[in-house]
Amino acid sequence: MLGSRQKSEAIVSIPKEMKQVLQTMISKLIRVHGLVLHFPHYNRYAHHIGFSVKIESSRRCAKDGELDKFVYVCNKSGKPREEEAVPVKQRNRKLTVLTDCKAKLRVKRDGARWKVTQFVEVHTHEVIDKKNHGNHGGAIYGSKQNVPYNSKTVSNYTAKLGNYDMIKDIPELLEYFEEIKKDDPRFFYKFKLDAENKVENLFWVDSKARDVYPLYNDCIYFDTTFMTNQYSMPCAPFIGINRYGQSIQLGCGFVRNESSVNFVWLFERFLEAMDGLHPLNIITDQDAAIRTAILIVFIGIIHRFCRWHIMQKVQEKLVTFVARREDLRLEFNDVIDYSMTPEEFEQRWANMVETHGVADNTHFLDLYDLREYFVPAYFRHRFFPFLQTTSRSEGFNAVIKQYVHPHDSLVRFFKQYMKLQERIDVTEDAHEFDGDEKTLELRKITSYNVRDIGVTEQGSIHEVFPIQGSVRGYGRRSYRVDADVANGIYNCECCKINRDGILCCHAMKVMSHLGMVTKYPEHYILPRWCLPPPDIVAPRDERQERPVGQKLSRKDMRLLRYGNLCSDFAKLAVGLAASEKTNEIAERHMRAMEKEMTDLKKANADALKKRKSAKHPVNTHPANDSQESVPMEEDAATVENRKARNPPMSATKGRPGSKRKKGGLQLQKPKQGLCGVCKQPGHDARTCEVRLANPEKYSLLGLFH
Repeated sequence: MLGSRQKSEAIVSIPKEMKQVLQTMISKLIRVHGLVLHFPHYNRYAHHIGFSVKIESSRRCAKDGELDKFVYVCNKSGKPREEEAVPVKQRNRKLTVLTDCKAKLRVKRDGARWKVTQFVEVHTHEVIDKKNHGNHGGAIYGSKQNVPYNSKTVSNYTAKLGNYDMIKDIPELLEYFEEIKKDDPRFFYKFKLDAENKVENLFWVDSKARDVYPLYNDCIYFDTTFMTNQYSMPCAPFIGINRYGQSIQLGCGFVRNESSVNFVWLFERFLEAMDGLHPLNIITDQDAAIRTAILIVFIGIIHRFCRWHIMQKVQEKLVTFVARREDLRLEFNDVIDYSMTPEEFEQRWANMVETHGVADNTHFLDLYDLREYFVPAYFRHRFFPFLQTTSRSEGFNAVIKQYVHPHDSLVRFFKQYMKLQERIDVTEDAHEFDGDEKTLELRKITSYNVRDIGVTEQGSIHEVFPIQGSVRGYGRRSYRVDADVANGIYNCECCKINRDGILCCHAMKVMSHLGMVTKYPEHYILPRWCLPPPDIVAPRDERQERPVGQKLSRKDMRLLRYGNLCSDFAKLAVGLAASEKTNEIAERHMRAMEKEMTDLKKANADALKKRKSAKHPVNTHPANDSQESVPMEEDAATVENRKARNPPMSATKGRPGSKRKKGGLQLQKPKQGLCGVCKQPGHDARTCEVRLANPEKYSLLGLFH
């Protein structure tokens, strides 16, 4: 490997393939913790090649205070040490022989990712050749002596990581909370300490969530199954549903463990932040501690378990059993999904377990015991919107996992959480946070027919049945709709208006059938799905058009344009003031307009200067200059204009006499003219004796030139 080179000057080249592997590994890594994430990968690469790594330098970002740059080098980098006298009390350590090795890796944070900005692969010393070592003792390096680090290195490294986070994480987080409160006084946070002053529970919520909660307290989702942090504390976000049917954050907490005492503390802090306003309905995971805490804190609330989590557990237990019983699986899903009342569910469940011989199956018995907490028939008249076919928590967790990592520090988690909050505020109408309820009810109308089945004192009764097969969300069954046309009331047994706050396709099909589709009943439009009245009202001034056939002065035209621009910009400002992102859009475009205006003024000034130069050209060449000028191309109008000359003097009979009335009370004596030579009256230059006496001095040509 060394050839004829001396050992201290050897240059070891890394295979090209290995370099590419390193570049690919690090460039694809999303940043979790600068030191924790990419150091092991470069270290693993170094171990494969046969050298050890150390950190030469690191840097923190001035904006957020987080590490954003690392430089890793070979442990033999640096100038060779000179012989020194050993101190009296020196720690027992071995000094690494330095060879001024230049091998290094420099990485820099770019947003949420790390990029490799420099990679030097050559070494100025011999690396360990692992190929010549055996597979025992030190399986990779041949023996412990060949491993490029020792137990003390590992101990120091892990201690450095742990001490930094454990010592500075909570103080930095609380300091960050206080900084936020300066700009957002309604930002709310609380924490609980244990006997050793260590954080046991934590909760926060911003002013945006506190402001919208009174409109969206009709249904919230509380989930602790999402993830943990580096302290293994369960994360517990409160999730609401906005007017677009999208998930929004209504606060977030961390608890040391999932005990009822901790959940009571968390729910009480939530109520404190929301000024004591209780949620009306809540969905949680199947957890006894959460159930106990809800009964203690949220008085009168309707609590149900997340069906998605329950079905996930059932799937794991019954997957093999139902694989051989497809008819059982189909009937099971139909009984759960499309039983309209508790009585209907009870009857259909009893028939199902008897028909398929699963009445004694412990898994089916456990599900039956939980029926009042997850079967939709027991919640038809309660507001749990768009939760029939999917888990809203899972959909939201899939989004939040793009921003945070289960092993983040609390500071890191919170900053990423706030970035997600900002993105939700800006993109409320985006599809990223949509649920699975994307099929419009209007489109489903075409899947049904109507049959009139009776008349009552209030109106008529109708059966709405599928034209063919199954309708998504409603199955194969028919639905009864009672119609009171006079009062605009349409009651369907599917109870979608109670469950989702939206009139169902069955009711709208009956409206169409009865010819009552001219107007959607206003009492079926829930305020929680409507846009709130604007707190900033844009001016309603209409644009002023230029009067037809009327010529305006430059000043009037400028005032007209000014008024129209003010009206247009004021209307834009209402939307642009909605958030920091929209405000940044406005400022960016205003800066662009200012620059364009400056450029236009400069261009106009340059054009004016050129026109003046064209009128008074400066001859920079002598008349006898041998160089010929190159004529510039001109358009037809310019050429034609250059041909034009001054008009000739026209022959006239003289200027007509003035008809202007003379001033004064009497006619005035005409004024006599003076001679142009002697300045005396009574004659002119042609008969002036002074001129005639000196003809050379006073010539008529000179006088009238």
